[in-house]
Amino acid sequence: MAITSAYTLSEAQEMLGLWKSAEKALASGQVTSYRVGSRECTLVDLEDIRAAINYFSNLVEALSGTVRTKRVTRVVPRDL
Repeated sequence: MAITSAYTLSEAQEMLGLWKSAEKALASGQVTSYRVGSRECTLVDLEDIRAAINYFSNLVEALSGTVRTKRVTRVVPRDL
């Protein structure tokens, strides 16, 4: 099954890097707010940053093909 996304692998990796740098800047106390695109995040929005990091890390894994899917095995019982 093919994965469809609005992001390419390189775009998703770039966004993941941006969100990680936003988290690092907020955690180190360098800034009290951080702007990514049109959104401005403050220390109160740290959970939003972590949610975005989780989303983009999952997307990078899915687009890079490193995620293993479960294998389905069909078993036919036989009476010997």
